[in-house]
Amino acid sequence: MGAYPVELYIYELSPESQIWCRDQFLQVLSAEEELLHTSIVVHGTEYSYGENGIEEQEPKLRPQCEDEDFEEAVTSIKILGRTKFTKSEVEELVAKLRKDSTWFSYKFNPVEHNCHHFSQMFIKLLCGEKVVLPLEVDEFNKQLLSYRDSWIDEFYEGENLPRNS
Repeated sequence: MGAYPVELYIYELSPESQIWCRDQFLQVLSAEEELLHTSIVVHGTEYSYGENGIEEQEPKLRPQCEDEDFEEAVTSIKILGRTKFTKSEVEELVAKLRKDSTWFSYKFNPVEHNCHHFSQMFIKLLCGEKVVLPLEVDEFNKQLLSYRDSWIDEFYEGENLPRNS
């Protein structure tokens, strides 16, 4: 049984980008702030989580994107570990994850349940509990969380909905 490399792709989304997840993050961040998207690549397939649930495609190819600059948006590719899972075993694992309601498309939330959370979970399944995402991704998620309360307040204020205290 071999050990296959597992890579993390980090995308920095430009202010001009038409990529759907950029709009999701802009619900909580300003256009001037760094916007990151992550995915996991194993056995030549890129896996990520977003508006369509768990997605897979050839690395750096996003057919749902309107702009052609997504390939250039990859700012970093890091080998985070190695997995003993074969390609077919990874495909079976992804099929099971797709049936898990945790990763259904409607559960996506740009702050609390996003592509970075999926990347962290998936890398741990593939490589073991000790493997973590790089600091820059962790810091980006912390930044998103720091905006959470003001984002929620704005939502409730705009909708004139009562908040549970």
